Amino acid sequence: MNKLILLLLIPFLAFSQKKLFTQKGMQPDFYVHKNGNIDLVFGLKNTIYYSKSTDKGQHFSEPQIVDSLTGLHLGMSRGPRIASSNHSIIITAIDKKGNVHAYRKELKDPRWKHQLINDIPEVAKEGFNAIATNSKGKFMVIWLDLRGNKKNKLMSTLSNNDGRIWQPNKLIYASPDSTICECCQPNIIFNQNRITIMFRNWIKGSRDMYTIHSFDEGQTFKALEKQGEGTWKLNACPMDGGSLAFTQDNKIVSVWRREGNLYLSKEGDSKEIKISEGRNGSISVGQQTIFMAWHVQGKIYTKSSQNSEAQLAGEGRYPILKSLNEQESFVVWENQGEIYGKFVQ
Repeated sequence: MNKLILLLLIPFLAFSQKKLFTQKGMQPDFYVHKNGNIDLVFGLKNTIYYSKSTDKGQHFSEPQIVDSLTGLHLGMSRGPRIASSNHSIIITAIDKKGNVHAYRKELKDPRWKHQLINDIPEVAKEGFNAIATNSKGKFMVIWLDLRGNKKNKLMSTLSNNDGRIWQPNKLIYASPDSTICECCQPNIIFNQNRITIMFRNWIKGSRDMYTIHSFDEGQTFKALEKQGEGTWKLNACPMDGGSLAFTQDNKIVSVWRREGNLYLSKEGDSKEIKISEGRNGSISVGQQTIFMAWHVQGKIYTKSSQNSEAQLAGEGRYPILKSLNEQESFVVWENQGEIYGKFVQ
């Protein structure tokens, strides 16, 4: 092959990325159904958009407006989140007054119905939230909440009927040392009866990652566990909440940041595994492979546990990685106000 042609092709061969939409967007999040269909949400200024793929991410529908939400929190891992059951799609978002909004629609119904799900108004000022669902139509939403003492804590609400009705808000965790980290995105995963949440705590000046677990569909939480061997003394905002996923045997793997590096933790193993320099890691699990994505210096990298070398995926920030099937994952991210995606094997 002509050397000049090869040089011209290198960026495309290295990145293999594609822009998902012609319009602008920020902070994408998505949910993958068991059949490979994808529900995707993103924000732009004060508007929430929804799109779907029925061919496992090869193509996405033209984004539709879900709502125009004045003061939509957007950026730095803040933004709308999405999860789906066999019957409904739920999008959550927070406005700058501190209210948590839920938008629900039936899978075959184009209409979105709106609810406020924080039962004390204006308590979610930081704008971080996450949502997860299991196969039985149960959803849990979590967020950082200031109620009571104006200190951030993990608050939740649960729906047992595909998001039609939300239960009263319930405290999951409050730091014994005043507050949990106020500037990092919490994460939640839900598998049958088990829910695991990961968040950045703040105890004695250390901003370390912790997981907390429920084995009864969110009725009770216990088994608080610190991630990793080291600690991060920091009087500043990391703006990095990491990511976690279930393995095939229902164990937890997590990727998270300490100082300038990303680490991998596995449930039942106290050792941490250094992955790379970077931030805002995301993780997914296949049949025998762990996939990871992150950004560093304005570039997106991906890596699998079957490959010792990281791969350059494209330019951008804030990747979100989810499994499509047992051999393949899909990653989406933002770059200069546009949304990109890539298949990861």
